[in-house]
Amino acid sequence: MSTENTDALQDAGQADSPHAAHAESVSIDSVVDVAIKQFSRFGFTETKLETIAQESGMSKRMIHYHFGDKKGLYLRALSTAAQRLNPPEDALEIDTTVPVEGVRKLVDWIFWQYVNHPEAIRMMTWETAQSIVGSSTNPVADFSGVALHLDRLLMLGQDAGAFRPGISTNDIFTIIASLTSYRVTNRAMMDNLLGVDMSSQANTDGMHRLTVDAVLAFLTANIPDS
Repeated sequence: MSTENTDALQDAGQADSPHAAHAESVSIDSVVDVAIKQFSRFGFTETKLETIAQESGMSKRMIHYHFGDKKGLYLRALSTAAQRLNPPEDALEIDTTVPVEGVRKLVDWIFWQYVNHPEAIRMMTWETAQSIVGSSTNPVADFSGVALHLDRLLMLGQDAGAFRPGISTNDIFTIIASLTSYRVTNRAMMDNLLGVDMSSQANTDGMHRLTVDAVLAFLTANIPDS
């Protein structure tokens, strides 16, 4: 048995104890956090496992042990990044009497979650450009809960006459995702062309109001269904 395989087995065996297992779990989370930061800055091709190992404190050998290879780590990081943008159950409560407030609450949550996790947006943007995962029958994260929640809100609002008909869940999500991602993906362009700092508190608050107003105006405007 080679020395490298022996070391890997010894490292794995030490992780069987409760204390080591807890420490290893924390280390895995740390590796994923570092991987998201690196992949979101440099993309898949330019990101080096050596850099992730150095910054996370986990050896490259153990990274291979836990994730298989760089693509395996990339898939785990991409899935974690997507989950950070996915609302939890308590953000998907439906107010059956005021569907407008239900939509406002969802827009609020998504906007501020995007603000708090710009690295997740950048990584999803890199994946869109590079298509490392590509189209798959197994999505990196399950957003069906958000889609179902929006469907229910739209039906409630349309049945009550508060929302105009003909609007789909995809329409609303497109508006929310586009505006909330814009301040991250187009930050440099806005600064260079218009001298606008999209990351400032004033402009972040302004973009929040714009996002909420755009969604609610689109839902409630007196415009014929197209």
